[in-house]
Amino acid sequence: MRPQCRITVDGQPVAGLFMDRLISCSVTDKEGASSDTVDILLNDWPVAAIPRRGAEIRVWMGYAGTLAFMGTFEAEEIEVEILPYRMRITGKAAEMRGDKKSNKERHWDNKSVKEIVEAIAGEHGLTPKIDDAVAAHVYEWVGQVGESNLHFLERLAERHGALFSIKDGNLIFAARGQGKSPSGRALTPVAITPETLIVGTCRVRLTERAKYKKIKGKYPDRAAGKQEEIEAESDPDGEAIFKIDFPFADKKEAEKAVIAKAKELKRRKAAMSCRVVGNPAVRAGAPVVLSQCRPEIDGMRFIIETATHEYSGSGYTTAIAAQLGDDEDSFDEEENSEEFQFAPDGFTES
Repeated sequence: MRPQCRITVDGQPVAGLFMDRLISCSVTDKEGASSDTVDILLNDWPVAAIPRRGAEIRVWMGYAGTLAFMGTFEAEEIEVEILPYRMRITGKAAEMRGDKKSNKERHWDNKSVKEIVEAIAGEHGLTPKIDDAVAAHVYEWVGQVGESNLHFLERLAERHGALFSIKDGNLIFAARGQGKSPSGRALTPVAITPETLIVGTCRVRLTERAKYKKIKGKYPDRAAGKQEEIEAESDPDGEAIFKIDFPFADKKEAEKAVIAKAKELKRRKAAMSCRVVGNPAVRAGAPVVLSQCRPEIDGMRFIIETATHEYSGSGYTTAIAAQLGDDEDSFDEEENSEEFQFAPDGFTES
């Protein structure tokens, strides 16, 4: 199959001379609030008009007849080189529109996580996509005190073991480390085999530094007028105790937070990185497994944190960085898996 890359700028297909000038295009897809990015390198001789900053860039990659949509970006920085003449265009995925950085002073009473996230998404013209696993918790009171909406959502996500991200006009609030879509359905794992690996690029790191026996957090007992402590088991082989310093709003939030922290620390016990033959289905948040690569490593379930798709004249490759997943069983529910399908006009979920 022949690799292909398709780009539009401000809605207009880029073809002909532009594509002849294309040296490389790289799209980085990240799990969580960090913005996805695009990096386009062009031959700039004979010199071409410099595109406007803020232009909308849309990118597809894949193979003839099976292009996958990689995302929408805003041209943020343009750099031109002289002798030799080249042009680099870098862009970031559109984040929150409107006033996203101003600190706010407000609170919510008797509102669920879902209602809070939906309200903030509406303020920025975004479509909320919220995982049921993290949506139902109800706060008697929760305050946004001296925080921007961005930082408040990051804090809320951390306390509920969720990831918060903005992709293509959607505000996503999903359970972290479980290989599931925001709807809660299991994503189909990406299988990496020796045939798809780029030789010399695959590494798996196992570490003992993340071993904690228990995680402890605290919350106010308003009736008794004192702080109470709650704990969760993390690693039975660990010895140290990890204490979360800041207090939580109530017992239920503290329970969710210490369990989330225990899972996060377990994920740090193993990490994997590799580069494979270009695979448009590789996305941040999806499960990935090695198969027929090495005993004791085959079958370990990782969750992709970063996927970098790189297209150039020499071909198309995908770089993967992943951490250990939470629950291996959750990746085996084939009957409930969300398949990704390719279409000439983009990337769809069914």
